Amino acid sequence: MAITASMVKDLRDKTGAGFMECKAALTESGGDLDKAIEHLRKQGLKVAEKKVGRAAADGLVSVWTAPEGTVGAMVELNCETDFVARTEKFLALSKSLIGLVASDVAATDAAAVLEKRLDGSTVAETIKATIGALGENLVLRRVARLAVPAEAKGRVVSYLHAGGKIGVLVEMRCVSEKGAASEPLARTAKELCLQVCSAEPGFLTRDQVPADTLEREREILRAQPDVQGKPAAIQDKIIQGRLEKFYAERVLLDQPFIRDPEGKQKVKDLLKAVEKEIGEPVSVAAYVRFRLGEGVEKKAAG
Repeated sequence: MAITASMVKDLRDKTGAGFMECKAALTESGGDLDKAIEHLRKQGLKVAEKKVGRAAADGLVSVWTAPEGTVGAMVELNCETDFVARTEKFLALSKSLIGLVASDVAATDAAAVLEKRLDGSTVAETIKATIGALGENLVLRRVARLAVPAEAKGRVVSYLHAGGKIGVLVEMRCVSEKGAASEPLARTAKELCLQVCSAEPGFLTRDQVPADTLEREREILRAQPDVQGKPAAIQDKIIQGRLEKFYAERVLLDQPFIRDPEGKQKVKDLLKAVEKEIGEPVSVAAYVRFRLGEGVEKKAAG
């Protein structure tokens, strides 16, 4: 059967594969479009297997929040180069993944998402097929979903920095529907997104700092020359004072608010000010921060 240019174009439109690959697939399948798609998919999976294991430290962090602020989702999809991260196929996959995470309460981590169905295939199969089409390794590295429970009141706000290099979700709680829909709460949530983005807190509250982390910090402080040699009671007092600096750097509620040029207003003070504005208690329920490629080696071993 003669393979026409229009047949090749139809296959390219459906798959995004190259001209020669599409022509060969149509020839192999006798002009049957469905069989040609399956042929390309099989080729793509084989190509994907060769790409797996190559370092994927570039890509995109995507965020989404529902218009009413009840749900927020974030996905980090990695590839090898910025060029691929800007392709339509990569962006479309990222958009599909963020939609899946936002709509599925069971999409709690990347491993769970890989088993979900997307356009008739599992996410894992879809990613492998996309690897074959794009010629680079792709990794669904992290996902996050924050949602205000049905019995609670609050708002989820998102922030995306530097075109997808850093993403942040912040979930705030209050008491009433009026408070959840208020401008002060939305404004504060957005400010806290900027705070999390730039100040990089490791914990929401002091209570969330693990005991072993605090003990390690105490050991570091105790080993400092100006602390050694002093009586134990004095050492403890000095260490406790210096731990306050640790809390101010690592705990969100204890951090100086980035909008305060003098650094005197802490995030917890900001929340108290908002409580006065809307006339009800306000709290931060959770936050998530993704920085693209965080902790990923830029070059594959070997």
